[in-house]
Amino acid sequence: WSLKDHLKGVLPEGFLERTSDIGKIVPWVPQTQVLGHDSVGVFVTHCGCNSVFESISNGVPMICRPFFGDHGMTGRMVEDIWEIGVKIEGGVFTKNGLLKSLNLILVKEDGKKMRENAQKVKQTVLDAAGPNDKAAQDFKTLVEIIYSS
Repeated sequence: WSLKDHLKGVLPEGFLERTSDIGKIVPWVPQTQVLGHDSVGVFVTHCGCNSVFESISNGVPMICRPFFGDHGMTGRMVEDIWEIGVKIEGGVFTKNGLLKSLNLILVKEDGKKMRENAQKVKQTVLDAAGPNDKAAQDFKTLVEIIYSS
């Protein structure tokens, strides 16, 4: 888990010591590298655009807890349009809500479909990101237009 040092005070007393054998809390992680690891089955995210893009580019389904701004719309895209994740039940983290979401994505048939969709969306992104893809060609055209002006 990633938690900024200044927020560790909100953890219950002795939490870090009690959980040190089963988990690790650090102030920062290379998120893309973590999401790219084969053992990652789901990503719990606030639905910031960068986090969602990193999850998509690694084919990892998401449990979404939008906080503000565009997060709600992004969470809706993840759940309702792309079907590669779910929003946390009731918009508030609870043990039961998180367990229900994890079970849905990692065990249930609907989750299998989400995992398949996540791989399809990942492939779409990878196909659009190569040196000869549509986006690269459009950018080259833009540069040519700018230089010819």
